[in-house]
Amino acid sequence: MSGRHDAAECFSRRLQRLQEVIYPADLGRPYTEREIAEAVGMSVSQISNLRNGRSVPRADRAVALATLFGVRVEYFFLPGEDRYTRDVERHLRAIEQERRGEPVGHRDRAAGGAAAADTELFDDDQVRQIAEGVAVLPHDMRETVHALVDQLRRAVGRTHKSRERRPW
Repeated sequence: MSGRHDAAECFSRRLQRLQEVIYPADLGRPYTEREIAEAVGMSVSQISNLRNGRSVPRADRAVALATLFGVRVEYFFLPGEDRYTRDVERHLRAIEQERRGEPVGHRDRAAGGAAAADTELFDDDQVRQIAEGVAVLPHDMRETVHALVDQLRRAVGRTHKSRERRPW
């Protein structure tokens, strides 16, 4: 087998996996190929070819897909035993568990998604540090942070489970 074929198969498996699991809660279902194509500026047939292992995308399109699903672009190509690949898969399993209503251990969850394009998964200490930093801000600044977080979530297609106004 050629290296290109191996890369296409790996890309295909990972793209299908992300598509199965990562989608906005308010959508309530995986993205269609058309929705993915529109979001990343590709044709439906190009997305179909990627999902079926018939091609590998150009670098800019791989980055756009990674950004849509909240992973680093190398996720599509790293070996399965790579730490980042394992971390993303652990997070995907945690999302699936939550959707089934099963309890998820705190070590299996990450704040904000399956890793932003340029960051590792947040651990509890990082989330705590962010919360402590916000907690000392005046009320009006906390409201500004809240609005920014909501705006960033919407930009990556992630909405907060509760639309209620938070007291902070």
